Amino acid sequence: MDKIILLFMLASIALLMYKEPKELFLYFFLPVLTMMPVYYQTKVVSGIPEISFWSAVLLPIAFVWIFNKHGEGYRFSPLDLLILLHLVLVFSGEWHNTTYKEAQKVFYNDLTIRLLPCIMARAWFMDSDSRLKMFKIIVVCGAIVAAFQIIEFRLWFNVFDDILRKIWPHSVPWGGGMRRGGLKRAAGPFGHPICSGYFFTMFVPLAIWLWKNDYFELKKHGRWLFLLCVMGGITSISRAPIAGIVMGFIIIWYGWAKNKSVATMLLVSFLIITSILVVPKLVAYMSASRATAETEDQRNAAYRKELLENYQEVIAEKPLFGWGRFGVPVVKGQDSVDNEYLVIVLASGYMSLYAYLACILWVLVRLTLFAVFSDPSSREGRLAWCLLAGLITAAFTQTTVYAGTQTVQFFYMLMGFSEALVQLKHFEHEGQPALARTLGGDEYGYTFSRTL
Repeated sequence: MDKIILLFMLASIALLMYKEPKELFLYFFLPVLTMMPVYYQTKVVSGIPEISFWSAVLLPIAFVWIFNKHGEGYRFSPLDLLILLHLVLVFSGEWHNTTYKEAQKVFYNDLTIRLLPCIMARAWFMDSDSRLKMFKIIVVCGAIVAAFQIIEFRLWFNVFDDILRKIWPHSVPWGGGMRRGGLKRAAGPFGHPICSGYFFTMFVPLAIWLWKNDYFELKKHGRWLFLLCVMGGITSISRAPIAGIVMGFIIIWYGWAKNKSVATMLLVSFLIITSILVVPKLVAYMSASRATAETEDQRNAAYRKELLENYQEVIAEKPLFGWGRFGVPVVKGQDSVDNEYLVIVLASGYMSLYAYLACILWVLVRLTLFAVFSDPSSREGRLAWCLLAGLITAAFTQTTVYAGTQTVQFFYMLMGFSEALVQLKHFEHEGQPALARTLGGDEYGYTFSRTL
């Protein structure tokens, strides 16, 4: 039964005879990536990495796009080299700890999971029509997932996983359910509730941009899609992603404010008051150990704090190449390493972590400068702040979660969107249409009806 994955590959190959790679990426790959669990895999031939639903669809599309279409729309960015450097360092760490064959498999998987989605999303961002379609499809698919997660939240039935799990011939991870306060923490197709919340943290800001800029036929459609995406984050009942969504709202409010002086004063006042009220309680809350914690939430917070303390000696033993992805020793029973940055340094060493952080910082710095110097009332300026909100909250959430399942592909696509937005502005002098026009407005960021 696991060979049904190959039907997705055959469908992708067959459709490529009639459709462009861009269309299949938008209308086939993105929905499959969003709604089909990535941890269901099949082995086709010994010695070749396993195939999942999303990769079965993407690989034929990527092959035709690279070799037939010569990477249509792609423009080089130093970000590509930074990502590639990170992957090479991960490969080196894996080879040092295991075998060349295992390291080669990890490198191949990382190329398809991280680099390929990033450069393909960036290439098609350059086209105004496909850009908006990408955004809409991601948000609509996310809203559909969120609607089913509301059902899962109350009825404990995961439509994306429970049916497949019953017919799958092999054991698959992420089984069972997690509860909090008597309610199920909805995971949807993301395998784990915190991964589900992490996905919505990244794309709620994009849902706001589509809604507020009237990109749906009726404004109420955009509003409902936005609310569903927020509910998707809430039904995961994961503190860091929910805090990330709130943080995203604050970043967007500040970025879209026309009077930055007033907005800065209000924001600083809010932060000072919040710090006075919250920090003392937070320090007392975090000072507890798992043995002295009084609540489950306090135990979870203590667990993450102890992670950083307990694994320092393990990191010190192999700081350069790490222990390999599957060779990290378990310390004091803490087998769940809920921190993506800690996972990277444990598995691949400090150099790999620095390369990963360099990728994020490259995009954040360039996008921040673009956002700050853009007109806050223009559509491109508003989009920059929304992408910035998604990236900052994603980087924050990764301090409390292992970034796994399809959130990895979406995070790299989000970085691709952000880099492409900055690139597109620089390429206007090469004959590209004005960025504001490609986002649906005139050169000042307003639609004709608003100007009139």
